Amino acid sequence: MRLMTPTPRKIHLASAILLIASGFSPPALADPDRAIAEAEQALAAAEQADPRGPAADVLAAARQQLQQARESLDKRRKRDAERYAEAAAANADLARVKARLDAARAEVDSRAARNADLRRQLLLNPEGR
Repeated sequence: MRLMTPTPRKIHLASAILLIASGFSPPALADPDRAIAEAEQALAAAEQADPRGPAADVLAAARQQLQQARESLDKRRKRDAERYAEAAAANADLARVKARLDAARAEVDSRAARNADLRRQLLLNPEGR
Protein backbone atom coordinates (compact mmCIF):
# COMPACT_ATOMS: atom_id res chain seq x y z
CA MET A 1 0.00 0.00 0.00
CA ARG A 2 2.98 2.26 -0.25
CA LEU A 3 1.78 3.44 -3.70
CA MET A 4 -1.15 5.39 -2.24
CA THR A 5 0.90 7.31 0.31
CA PRO A 6 1.57 10.83 -0.92
CA THR A 7 5.23 11.70 -0.75
CA PRO A 8 6.82 14.97 -1.80
CA ARG A 9 8.27 13.25 -4.86
CA LYS A 10 4.85 11.92 -5.94
CA ILE A 11 3.25 15.29 -5.34
CA HIS A 12 5.85 17.07 -7.48
CA LEU A 13 5.53 14.44 -10.20
CA ALA A 14 1.74 14.76 -10.21
CA SER A 15 2.00 18.57 -10.30
CA ALA A 16 4.37 18.40 -13.26
CA ILE A 17 2.06 16.04 -15.13
CA LEU A 18 -0.92 18.32 -14.46
CA LEU A 19 0.97 21.39 -15.66
CA ILE A 20 2.05 19.66 -18.85
CA ALA A 21 -1.47 18.35 -19.46
CA SER A 22 -2.99 21.81 -18.91
CA GLY A 23 -0.81 23.38 -21.60
CA PHE A 24 1.42 25.28 -19.21
CA SER A 25 4.37 26.88 -20.88
CA PRO A 26 7.22 28.59 -19.08
CA PRO A 27 7.52 32.36 -19.43
CA ALA A 28 9.05 33.34 -22.73
CA LEU A 29 12.61 34.50 -22.68
CA ALA A 30 13.15 38.17 -23.39
CA ASP A 31 13.55 38.90 -27.10
CA PRO A 32 14.66 42.53 -27.16
CA ASP A 33 15.81 42.41 -30.78
CA ARG A 34 12.29 41.56 -31.95
CA ALA A 35 10.76 44.18 -29.66
CA ILE A 36 13.20 46.85 -30.86
CA ALA A 37 12.46 46.02 -34.50
CA GLU A 38 8.71 46.31 -33.83
CA ALA A 39 9.25 49.63 -32.06
CA GLU A 40 11.28 50.93 -35.01
CA GLN A 41 8.45 49.98 -37.38
CA ALA A 42 5.88 51.65 -35.14
CA LEU A 43 7.98 54.82 -35.01
CA ALA A 44 8.33 54.88 -38.79
CA ALA A 45 4.55 54.55 -39.18
CA ALA A 46 3.97 57.30 -36.62
CA GLU A 47 6.42 59.64 -38.34
CA GLN A 48 4.56 59.17 -41.63
CA ALA A 49 1.38 60.37 -39.91
CA ASP A 50 3.18 63.70 -39.27
CA PRO A 51 2.11 64.18 -35.63
CA ARG A 52 1.93 67.71 -34.28
CA GLY A 53 1.28 69.20 -30.87
CA PRO A 54 0.60 66.64 -28.13
CA ALA A 55 0.99 63.78 -30.62
CA ALA A 56 4.52 64.99 -31.42
CA ASP A 57 5.30 64.98 -27.71
CA VAL A 58 4.17 61.36 -27.45
CA LEU A 59 6.32 60.49 -30.46
CA ALA A 60 9.32 62.17 -28.82
CA ALA A 61 8.74 60.04 -25.72
CA ALA A 62 8.64 56.94 -27.93
CA ARG A 63 11.97 57.91 -29.50
CA GLN A 64 13.48 58.35 -26.05
CA GLN A 65 12.19 54.96 -24.91
CA LEU A 66 13.61 53.31 -28.03
CA GLN A 67 16.97 54.88 -27.26
CA GLN A 68 16.75 53.56 -23.69
CA ALA A 69 15.94 50.11 -25.10
CA ARG A 70 19.06 50.19 -27.27
CA GLU A 71 21.20 51.35 -24.35
CA SER A 72 19.80 48.61 -22.13
CA LEU A 73 20.55 46.04 -24.82
CA ASP A 74 24.12 47.32 -25.06
CA LYS A 75 24.41 46.80 -21.31
CA ARG A 76 23.00 43.26 -21.74
CA ARG A 77 19.88 44.09 -19.74
CA LYS A 78 17.52 42.22 -22.04
CA ARG A 79 14.35 42.43 -19.97
CA ASP A 80 14.73 46.18 -19.52
CA ALA A 81 15.46 46.55 -23.23
CA GLU A 82 12.34 44.62 -24.13
CA ARG A 83 10.18 46.66 -21.73
CA TYR A 84 11.49 49.96 -23.11
CA ALA A 85 10.99 48.77 -26.67
CA GLU A 86 7.42 47.69 -25.97
CA ALA A 87 6.68 51.04 -24.35
CA ALA A 88 8.24 52.82 -27.34
CA ALA A 89 6.05 50.84 -29.74
CA ALA A 90 2.93 51.60 -27.70
CA ASN A 91 3.70 55.32 -27.57
CA ALA A 92 4.51 55.39 -31.28
CA ASP A 93 1.15 53.76 -32.00
CA LEU A 94 -0.53 56.31 -29.74
CA ALA A 95 1.21 59.18 -31.55
CA ARG A 96 0.11 57.77 -34.92
CA VAL A 97 -3.50 57.45 -33.76
CA LYS A 98 -3.48 60.95 -32.26
CA ALA A 99 -2.07 62.36 -35.51
CA ARG A 100 -4.79 60.61 -37.51
CA LEU A 101 -7.42 61.90 -35.09
CA ASP A 102 -6.10 65.45 -35.43
CA ALA A 103 -6.18 65.14 -39.23
CA ALA A 104 -9.76 63.84 -39.11
CA ARG A 105 -10.80 66.70 -36.83
CA ALA A 106 -9.22 69.22 -39.20
CA GLU A 107 -11.09 67.63 -42.11
CA VAL A 108 -14.40 67.77 -40.22
CA ASP A 109 -13.79 71.42 -39.28
CA SER A 110 -12.98 72.27 -42.90
CA ARG A 111 -16.12 70.59 -44.17
CA ALA A 112 -18.24 72.23 -41.47
CA ALA A 113 -16.89 75.64 -42.49
CA ARG A 114 -17.63 74.89 -46.16
CA ASN A 115 -21.18 73.83 -45.27
CA ALA A 116 -21.69 77.01 -43.25
CA ASP A 117 -20.53 79.09 -46.25
CA LEU A 118 -22.94 77.27 -48.56
CA ARG A 119 -25.82 77.82 -46.12
CA ARG A 120 -25.04 81.55 -45.93
CA GLN A 121 -24.97 81.75 -49.71
CA LEU A 122 -28.34 80.02 -49.95
CA LEU A 123 -29.86 82.35 -47.37
CA LEU A 124 -28.54 85.46 -49.16
CA ASN A 125 -29.51 84.33 -52.61
CA PRO A 126 -32.31 81.74 -52.42
CA GLU A 127 -33.13 81.98 -56.19
CA GLY A 128 -29.53 81.40 -57.30
CA ARG A 129 -29.66 77.72 -56.61
